[in-house]
Amino acid sequence: MAEVKHVAVLLADGFEEGEAVVFIDIMRRLDIKVDVLSCMKTTALNTYFETKISADYVLTDKFDKTYDAVMMPGGPQGTDNLSANANVIAFLKRHIEANKYICALCSSGAKVLAAHHLLQGRTYTTGDKLAEKFDDGEFIKQKVVVDGQFITGRGLGVSFEFAFTVARYLLADNHEKVDWQANHIYFDHWPLNNA
Repeated sequence: MAEVKHVAVLLADGFEEGEAVVFIDIMRRLDIKVDVLSCMKTTALNTYFETKISADYVLTDKFDKTYDAVMMPGGPQGTDNLSANANVIAFLKRHIEANKYICALCSSGAKVLAAHHLLQGRTYTTGDKLAEKFDDGEFIKQKVVVDGQFITGRGLGVSFEFAFTVARYLLADNHEKVDWQANHIYFDHWPLNNA
């Protein structure tokens, strides 16, 4: 039997809740285990649009665990909070060194990964004009960009494409399951042409 994949979702106050919830939903539908990790002091989080959401754990509880993938949603304040958190950057660096998938949606690609030179020149996508503020990485205007272990998406409107792309890489031996689930929820924009 195939090993169950395990993903960490990093959330900080001000995160874009729609991006996070769609991603978590798709992972769990596909039997990919998800730990939602608060990068704040408590599991209760303040979201971009004030939806009440709680994490499973705080990051420090799971800091030493290695996941198959680490995902970050966008949200202006949320990505500022992730970027300013030394534990978040150390956690990401360890997963990059372990060759795990690093999955950044919306502004997190620029404001967390590029801001800390974690992309090391790889191609990526992010929200409009954010890439212009950082000299790391090569911005590509596509819905989803995959470059090695880095999977990035433009924003909320491509949350499903992004989540299914991540799932397809995690479940590399079972693309049929991913495709079936996309069809099951009537998601007509799959598979992606540019991912």
